[in-house]
Amino acid sequence: MLEKKILIFLLTYAYAIGLLAQSFNTAQVDVLHYEVYVAPNLTQKNLKGNVLIKFKVPANTDKVVFDSGKLTVTRLEGKHTKGFKQTKNKVVISLASSDTTTYEIRLFYKGAPKRGLVFLNAPQQLYTVYFTSEWMICNAAPADRATLKLEVLVPNQFISTASGVLEDTIQRKDKMTLYAWCQDYETPAYTYGFAIGRFNEFQQQYQGIHLKYYAKQHTPTEIEQIFQYTADMLSFFEEKSGIPFPQSTYSQILMGNHYQEMSGFSILKQSYGKLILNDSTETNLIAHELAHQWWGNMITCKNWNHFWLNEGFATFLSAAYNEHRFGKEKYQQDIAAYFGVFDKIRANGNDKPLVFKDWSNPTRADRNLVYFKGAYVLHLLKEELGDESFWMGIRQKERNN
Repeated sequence: MLEKKILIFLLTYAYAIGLLAQSFNTAQVDVLHYEVYVAPNLTQKNLKGNVLIKFKVPANTDKVVFDSGKLTVTRLEGKHTKGFKQTKNKVVISLASSDTTTYEIRLFYKGAPKRGLVFLNAPQQLYTVYFTSEWMICNAAPADRATLKLEVLVPNQFISTASGVLEDTIQRKDKMTLYAWCQDYETPAYTYGFAIGRFNEFQQQYQGIHLKYYAKQHTPTEIEQIFQYTADMLSFFEEKSGIPFPQSTYSQILMGNHYQEMSGFSILKQSYGKLILNDSTETNLIAHELAHQWWGNMITCKNWNHFWLNEGFATFLSAAYNEHRFGKEKYQQDIAAYFGVFDKIRANGNDKPLVFKDWSNPTRADRNLVYFKGAYVLHLLKEELGDESFWMGIRQKERNN
């Protein structure tokens, strides 16, 4: 039964991970900070926005490239720039001759994204998923990390959650509300996101961290039950990583048909709540997405060829939490299910090293490998080293020469 649920989970991810090899920025850009304003239209299913990008480039660079998805750039502002052109999901900025290596530009854009934003009709909701460059111009390479300010404009009757900490909520005369979020620690652009909708909610505190849970189809009491172990998961991952959770808020939302970690919050498939209400031990996916706040968001693979470092760790850590919460037998069931998925791939002759030569067009078997072979390899490493040495290695931040 668990193996079947794992495969269903993977089918949900298949769309995204097969496309996650977003094109890499070859211009040695180091983005320092983004300031984004987005105004989605939930009825027309489009958006307009602008983004200020502060970035560094090597001396004498005359062009810089950012990922723009299917967005249309309408205007460029910024000192030491000569203009722009768009080609193949990129926007190429021409830089004027200058002594500076640090630039600030602002790009205005509009679009009706076919991916990266999911517009739902009933109930009317919106959330981002996987492809940040489809709703904001950015450098999509996972190795480029930046801080973020994000403003989202929504109708008054809706609420929004997003990456970062909510700094301000401004109700305007046009019956719209502007939510302003700020994230003061660096993460890759693929971890940025937001969600909009009408929800029931439950909130609680964990050691100064404000935990918020949202769902349209469940009562606040049910929402509390669904996410009852979140605070304990936070404590567990803080202890295992040796690093405190980096923000003052963390949100989880049941909506749509995706599972997706983003910096400071997670989207979980709407139907997942019912599964947990029927069996409170089915917490793997909550734990998986929360684990990404450390393994994936805080520490990120350099490129997608090493994607197993994100997903293998998060999958293994969800099993490790189950052992902590529900006992050794639950952990062994998880590991057996992970091995079962991997063993079928191996029996079919599709096994590969976890570090891929090319992640631009992964198969379903490839995706299964990074999640479940990755988790199983970490289990074997733990068995070989023993629990104490293994977890000490996970926490190790400095090495003696």
